Amino acid sequence: MPPIALTPGQIADIVIFLRSRIAASDIRSAGRPVQSSSDKLLTGNAEAGKAFFTGAGGCANCHSPAGDLAGVGRKYSAVDLQTRLLYPQRKRKTATVVDAEGKQYTGELVLLTNYDVAIQDAAGWYHSWPLGAVKLDVKDPLAAHRELLNKYTDSDMHNMLAYLETLKLETLK
Repeated sequence: MPPIALTPGQIADIVIFLRSRIAASDIRSAGRPVQSSSDKLLTGNAEAGKAFFTGAGGCANCHSPAGDLAGVGRKYSAVDLQTRLLYPQRKRKTATVVDAEGKQYTGELVLLTNYDVAIQDAAGWYHSWPLGAVKLDVKDPLAAHRELLNKYTDSDMHNMLAYLETLKLETLK
């Protein structure tokens, strides 16, 4: 689905609506005490989450608790943090195209079909070629996140969230 341009007010309305639906479903949960959504999410083991982060998940290959994730647990609520963990903010793929003359172009991938490729370079210029006439190298900064979506178990997700929540505590020491 293509992105939808929304104003900050429209985004806030959607957030309010979704949170009201979460609250309504919490109230309707038969036989369960009403808890905040954070209480339901923060059921994992932080040490197991750290092990997954540095091991099987491969997260440490791109992220650092002392770098890009420093204080991340303090910046976001548990609900927002889990959403960002599973569905990080969209980043465009980049591509390097080498034409028949050997000239190299690099930029954000705008179009890739079975027939054509197009990029927008850093200066804002749009370039396109027939796909069969160029060499193409595409880099997807979120490929690892997409691959993990098929591998995560519920335990992995809760453990990772518990680990990311500890990062707010570490930054406060």
